Amino acid sequence: MTYYADLTPYAYDRDWAADATRLWQGAPVVNVGRLDRGRPYEQGVVPSELAAVLNRMRHTHRTRQTRGFHFCPLCPSPTSGSYASHPYGSAEIWVRGSDVAFAAPELIAHYVEAHAYLPPAAFVQAVLATA
Repeated sequence: MTYYADLTPYAYDRDWAADATRLWQGAPVVNVGRLDRGRPYEQGVVPSELAAVLNRMRHTHRTRQTRGFHFCPLCPSPTSGSYASHPYGSAEIWVRGSDVAFAAPELIAHYVEAHAYLPPAAFVQAVLATA
């Protein structure tokens, strides 16, 4: 997966970002949760229901499904035979905030649960507003 700092303009697919901005009625699209090994990220305590809501959103807000998948870059690399139990993702979760749209990898729920990732407050608020 490609690393992007939180709240930077979405650039994973520029054509899709332009279309998405039109779909979100002009709201800019920003990255959240595009973590990578060796890169620092915010850690902390999140509202107890955040991971559960993000896991539900993997089904209700899932978009940009890819043909392949990527493993969690923060977990130890899978070994032969352990791939089925290693966290992986192949899509994004998009959610509208008050003045921006957030694009996150579907692994974001895993990052929150297993790696103490603390997403930006505006993203947390937008996610919890969907519950």
